[in-house]
Amino acid sequence: MIPEQYKTSGRITREVGALVRSAVRPGVSFLEICDLVRKEIESRGGHPAFPTGIGVNQVTAHYAPQDGDESVFAEGDLVKVDFGVHVDGYVTDTSVSVTFNPTYNLMLEANQRALEAAIAIARRETRTGEIGREIHREAARFGFKTIENLTGHTVDRYTVHAGKSIPNLFMPGMQSLKKGDVFAIEPFLTLPTASGYVIDSPSQTIFSIVARKRTGIQELDSFADRVWEERKTLPFTPRWYSSDYAKGKLQGIINRLIAKKIVRAYPTLVEASGSPVSQFEHTMALDDDGLLVLT
Repeated sequence: MIPEQYKTSGRITREVGALVRSAVRPGVSFLEICDLVRKEIESRGGHPAFPTGIGVNQVTAHYAPQDGDESVFAEGDLVKVDFGVHVDGYVTDTSVSVTFNPTYNLMLEANQRALEAAIAIARRETRTGEIGREIHREAARFGFKTIENLTGHTVDRYTVHAGKSIPNLFMPGMQSLKKGDVFAIEPFLTLPTASGYVIDSPSQTIFSIVARKRTGIQELDSFADRVWEERKTLPFTPRWYSSDYAKGKLQGIINRLIAKKIVRAYPTLVEASGSPVSQFEHTMALDDDGLLVLT
């Protein structure tokens, strides 16, 4: 049986996703959307599974705006909003793409079709590489590329990326889906002239605890304890804690924890050739009755 908390988390994710689609528009700030997502998740009894990611154009994943970020959406943008919910640690993950530029409408349609094609074959004993084949085939049918080095993933309690990966193109020898698996499928599409893969940028705005050990330095241990108590290994962003620290102090603490291998940083990912990227994502589960789309 799939734990009920997954179903509750999925319902919250679905409801908030509908609000996000209507809230993203030209002139709205990145921070407004992040604040909206968190407020709406918490008002429904959930918690953010990770910081809301705002990806505009070639920015593909892992960018969470920080205090003072005055960025707003523009008329020509292709916007991705990636967020997740946890209820007692049970995670669901989703992403929506919105554009104000008709040039990208076909890409978004192809992306949604690729996700639907993937969901249609996601059954017990299906190899995840075969799901990738369907995603790639549908994208190519519309004339687009998939991002080759980003994948969907299984989720687990307090874990956003669990053991199995679901690629966005065919890969041989991949694991099969099993009863009880809860997983996110997330096709990323880009232009046919693009490189089709992402690279790290210098920006780092999302982090997580990866080890529990004492440093003997009170300010480091105190912050790590606080994050662990609230998040376990789920990702966080400095903006959530910045009001309790002098400007610049918190980033220094995080950097020292990274150096001691207690905290991991997730660099912002950008398409290698600077091409725009779209993304849609759903979380689903394989239970006794077959496939259940949670989000």
